[in-house]
Amino acid sequence: AGAWRCAWCSCKYGECSGKGPGPDGPKTLCSACSSRYRNGHTGPPSVNEDGKYVCPFCSRKFDTIGALGGHKRFCDAGVWRCGWCEVRADDCSGKGPGPEGPKTLCSACSARFRAGH
Repeated sequence: AGAWRCAWCSCKYGECSGKGPGPDGPKTLCSACSSRYRNGHTGPPSVNEDGKYVCPFCSRKFDTIGALGGHKRFCDAGVWRCGWCEVRADDCSGKGPGPEGPKTLCSACSARFRAGH
């Protein structure tokens, strides 16, 4: 029969954090793919020629499905800009609160805002 592999991403049991249900029955997908299946996906995410998982919104590349899933929760599709200096999210060290609410300023401008500038 051979060693178990995920029906979608072909990872081995030792490379994932567990098994989960999929369209072909119980314990047919790794936990990451099973989570995608439960959320309505019908197959694994696309993989580029280098074997990396690609975010469909911002084209950022990841080594694992889990890393892609963690990224997608916070992906802004590359359109976020700081409300004061207009730096892009990729070009700053983080986002912080500003006068318009949470995550509206880059970390540098947010520090200035919190200091009263």
